[in-house]
Amino acid sequence: MDLRYRLLNVFAIEGQPFSGNPLCVFEDAAGLGDDEMLAWARQFNLSETTFVTALDGDEAAGQVRIFTPGYEMPFAGHPTLGTAHVLADLLADGGARPDAVTLRLPAGDFPVARTPDGWRLQAQAPRVRDADASPAELAAALGLDPEKVCEGDAQWVTTGVEQLLVRVTDVNAVRAAVPDVPLLERYATSETGSPQVYVWAWTGDDSVEVRLFAVSGSWVDEDPATGSACANLGGWLVSRGRRDLAVTVIQGAAVGRPSRLHLTVDGAGTIFVAGRVEEVGGGTLRG
Repeated sequence: MDLRYRLLNVFAIEGQPFSGNPLCVFEDAAGLGDDEMLAWARQFNLSETTFVTALDGDEAAGQVRIFTPGYEMPFAGHPTLGTAHVLADLLADGGARPDAVTLRLPAGDFPVARTPDGWRLQAQAPRVRDADASPAELAAALGLDPEKVCEGDAQWVTTGVEQLLVRVTDVNAVRAAVPDVPLLERYATSETGSPQVYVWAWTGDDSVEVRLFAVSGSWVDEDPATGSACANLGGWLVSRGRRDLAVTVIQGAAVGRPSRLHLTVDGAGTIFVAGRVEEVGGGTLRG
């Protein structure tokens, strides 16, 4: 069985070919089982690989599965935007590419719309709960001085994937973070058992710089651009009564993949995450 795939950079920066978060999308994975999808995700060894398992031309929608090299994810941001780019081609069927598609993921249906240079997803309504760990405990988990973690601002947020959001005092603290694996497992393990912490700081009235750390075995992975966490940041802002705002989110420089995400919250508190999508290659594999 031949398997067509495409490679894309999501949340890329114009003129920087190695920016954004890399993604592999399998165009037709209807014949693949769960173990095979996981094996192909391991083969490419990207943060996520997606698999289109069915198309619905009448609804401009596609069934999609998302796998890391180790497990399936119910939702993730950059795979949603990158896969929307591919779905639009697949659903065109020789005609015009649709300007809006819906990804049917295990976490639910996610509408995605075209922008001038990429795609924009609409996140689900956020759920928020307070962190149990103290600022001092979170600072220790991040390798920071205790006064660098903002008092009362750490919260668990999910708009599809739950992550611990930790606001720090300034961008230098974001850049200085050196996570401790055992302490992240102790203080930043979500209800689903996955330790993920999103460290962020304001860099202006409408801009932030962020890093996302996730424990994988005995080490910490750092993500170049995390759309799910960007949506969760929107949920954090909504929980504090913020509406009608647009925020530029900078991420990825620490891992050599500078990325730019665009977070919007409208007057009703609906959260949108957008970014540039660039297709960089593709091919055929023998399944």
